[in-house]
Amino acid sequence: MKTRKVIFCLLVSFSLVGTAFAQHGGSVHELYPFTGFYAPDRFQNSLNFGIRYEHHFDARLSLGATVGFAHAGQDYFQKVGLAAPEQGSSTVIYYSGRVTHTRPIGRVIPYGTVGLGVTRQHSESNLTFSVGIGTKFPIGKSTYLRYEINDHIFSSGQGNTSWLNNNIEFAVGISFFLQ
Repeated sequence: MKTRKVIFCLLVSFSLVGTAFAQHGGSVHELYPFTGFYAPDRFQNSLNFGIRYEHHFDARLSLGATVGFAHAGQDYFQKVGLAAPEQGSSTVIYYSGRVTHTRPIGRVIPYGTVGLGVTRQHSESNLTFSVGIGTKFPIGKSTYLRYEINDHIFSSGQGNTSWLNNNIEFAVGISFFLQ
C-alpha cells in the first residue's frame, strides 16, 4: 500500500510540473515502444518489452513514464537440483516516472535519464531508482531509432537476507513524436 501511495504522489507531481511547463510554451509528446534484453540480478536474462512516454517541454528536458515486462527465470537452478533463490511468479513488471535530459550533437541526440518507480519481481514490490543513457537517431520527420541502457536499483528480501539488486535493461525501438 505504501508503494502505491509513493507512485500516486509521483504521478500527481509529474502532472502538475508538466502542466506548469506546458503553459509556458509548446510541448511535444513522444511514444517509444521497445524490446530488448533484461538482466535481473541473480537470475537468468530474458527478453523484455514495454512502452515509454515522454512529454518534452523544450529541446532538452522531458518528463515521462515507463512500463515494462520481463522474466526473472530460475530454470538453471532448478535443473541442477538447487533450491530456487526466490519463490513466487518469475514475471517482472517495472514502472516508473522519469526525467530525461538530451544533449543534441548535430542530428544524433544522446541523453541521460533518471527515474523513480516500482519493480515487481517474485511477488515482491520494491521502490526502484533507475539511471540510464541512450541515443536517438532520426529516420524520418517525426520518428527516431532509439536505444537505451538502464540500471534499475532496488533492495529486495528482508532483514539479514536482503540484498541490493542491479537489474540491467537494454532496450531498442522506434519512437514517434506526436504534437
